[in-house]
Amino acid sequence: MVKKRKGRHIGFASAVLAAAALAAVGCSSTESEEGKASVTPATSAPNQAKEEYKLPFAEPGTASLRVATADNLYAPKSLTQGLPVWNEIEKRTGVKINWEVVPSAQYTEFINVRLAAGRNLPDIFRLTGSPVKASADGVVIPLDDLIAKHAPNIRKLFADFPAVESQMRAPDGKIYAIQSVNSGANINDPFGWLIRKDWLDKLGLKEPQTLDEWYTVLKAFKEKDPNGNGRQDEIPLSPDYSYQGLGIFGSAFGLHNFVYSNGYFPDKNNKVEYHWIKPETKELVTWFNKLYSEGLIDSQFAVNKVEQIDSGISRNLVGVTNHFVNNVNRYNSMLKQTGVQSDWVITNPPKGPNHEPFYEMGPPLGLAFGISKDAKNPELAMKWLDYIYASEEGARLVTFGIEGQSYKVENGKPQFTDWVSNNPDKLSFNEALRSLGALPTTPWLRMTDGFHAAQPIATLEKDPALAAQVNKVKKYIVDSIPKPHGTQAEVEELARLENDVHTYVGESIVKFITGRTQMTEWDTFVKNTKSMGLDRILQIRQQQLDRYWKASKK
Repeated sequence: MVKKRKGRHIGFASAVLAAAALAAVGCSSTESEEGKASVTPATSAPNQAKEEYKLPFAEPGTASLRVATADNLYAPKSLTQGLPVWNEIEKRTGVKINWEVVPSAQYTEFINVRLAAGRNLPDIFRLTGSPVKASADGVVIPLDDLIAKHAPNIRKLFADFPAVESQMRAPDGKIYAIQSVNSGANINDPFGWLIRKDWLDKLGLKEPQTLDEWYTVLKAFKEKDPNGNGRQDEIPLSPDYSYQGLGIFGSAFGLHNFVYSNGYFPDKNNKVEYHWIKPETKELVTWFNKLYSEGLIDSQFAVNKVEQIDSGISRNLVGVTNHFVNNVNRYNSMLKQTGVQSDWVITNPPKGPNHEPFYEMGPPLGLAFGISKDAKNPELAMKWLDYIYASEEGARLVTFGIEGQSYKVENGKPQFTDWVSNNPDKLSFNEALRSLGALPTTPWLRMTDGFHAAQPIATLEKDPALAAQVNKVKKYIVDSIPKPHGTQAEVEELARLENDVHTYVGESIVKFITGRTQMTEWDTFVKNTKSMGLDRILQIRQQQLDRYWKASKK
């Protein structure tokens, strides 16, 4: 059962933590003088050939791979420009990467067009849907044999963290994609409500806790001119993720309506429910409608993206938004460049009278990457993935950047430099790293223990003020619902049913919030949602969750 206890991370996260205790000693791979990657193969492939590969994998200029993914999240520096991290990886592996990239918002359409054509696919590409479906469609190949023969660092990762391997395996027992692991980032960079503390201080207000206190604060932000320009132009609350972003307030009612669980969550008997149709959600949405009708929620909340929210923040208009806590520094920097001294902080999660407040962790597994059916050299593709993803050397490059510039090694541990935390070009912490090609849109690991946990820990060590904010809310962080891979039949049926349900629910909730549909129509909304196959959706999700718990106990 997915429990909600202060300071506890159960399910996948605790399985990773338990395994980490066994992996804490001797978990690093080392590079010998001969360039041989020294690793211990995982137990998941005991009878397969064991390989200790040598770097480089090929003579310079003789090997290349085509990799399709979203472009660098720091837009001024495209992956196609030959960034320092990837130049160094090419130097060490001997493999030139031909990037096939588009901006993140365009990637799904970009790769879906390529997959529909079904030919000339890149060697490695980021999946936008189920790896099981990608395999059934014949666009990716199984990775098990390649991992057994050509990925010693991934084998060691699986041996040290069996929960990671278990989550990546499809119901048929095979692995079709390598996925980022975010468990360390989820704990050390929580997602929640961020607020202008300087506005609170100016108006003599305390950080809001209950929904009534939130209303009072947002009302004051709207009416009492905290930005001091003499105009009532403030946008008290500008959430990302539309109505799902507002769903974070569901913490006050014990509702898991944020995008991570999106309303699906097991009750105390481990039975999956759909929170978006619960009576408590009606009460919450009624409150949203009150906020919206009084101009306390951004009028464009349903369509805003990060760019629009950032614009409002940089113009000193927005008082509250939702994001990862590390963005408080970025927001303060944005405003400082306009001459405004701000103090963005993360709040405690909203609380109600009958429920413990919480912020959800994101799913432990993130972006998935497969090797395509058209890969000319799948063995080389797997070696390259193994290096950048699971080797200590490769992982340090993609998480810390370039030694001597973005990090230095002290007492055997990488530590970020002032170039990152106080960048001469006024870049934020993450922007500075991404300008080098680190924190990539390729698969990477941010674990809770071992050398793959070094980056989240080093980030907080470099910024004690940010660490204090993380520690403030860490006890409130809970698991979202696990998302195990489904069978091909489950994936296809859920895609068909959930597309209709989620579209209808999203449109309906927005209409309730904005007043285009009266709250008296709530029962009709619930009835219509149920009639669209909700019981079948819950049945499929239940059998997936039951399978996950059973596998977790092995």
